[in-house]
Amino acid sequence: MRDDTRNSMGWGRFAAMIATSVLFMFLLMYQLVYSADHVTFSINRLVASLLMGCVMAAIMLGFMWSMYEGRAIKIAVMAGGIAGAFALLAVNRGQLLVDDTAFMRSMIPHHSIAINNARKASISDPRVRRLADEIIEAQVREIAEMKKLLADIDANGERGSAGLRARPEARLGQ
Repeated sequence: MRDDTRNSMGWGRFAAMIATSVLFMFLLMYQLVYSADHVTFSINRLVASLLMGCVMAAIMLGFMWSMYEGRAIKIAVMAGGIAGAFALLAVNRGQLLVDDTAFMRSMIPHHSIAINNARKASISDPRVRRLADEIIEAQVREIAEMKKLLADIDANGERGSAGLRARPEARLGQ
């Protein structure tokens, strides 16, 4: 009896490694939130985790090419990982899955991380401390406003239906 399985791994195990990593990457994206009540589902964080999973699949397969059987499936997995990464990058950069409520649910943990960093950073310059305190104040106020808007939209629905563009002066670089 030949032992050819010693140097090869199954595709189920590969998929399980990627899926487990994606789950943990998603959960770890919340590790810097300041308060547990700021942990809200973020489609952006989910898409980013899936994107990282696609990249991880391509990189891992590249390093472990000889450990997997089937040239065609290896090429398909590699191509799928790369194509998936680019597609998910476009989805996230374009905010294609983000509506009013998804925007606010994504921004609450983002703002909470800013609070955490501003509160806990080792700041010695009084100007930077003043700025950090202003950031904390603004982020706390904006989280409260987003929670209020989410509750209102949940209870009463959205007020508008047409997409509203950002003000030109609100864009970076202008």
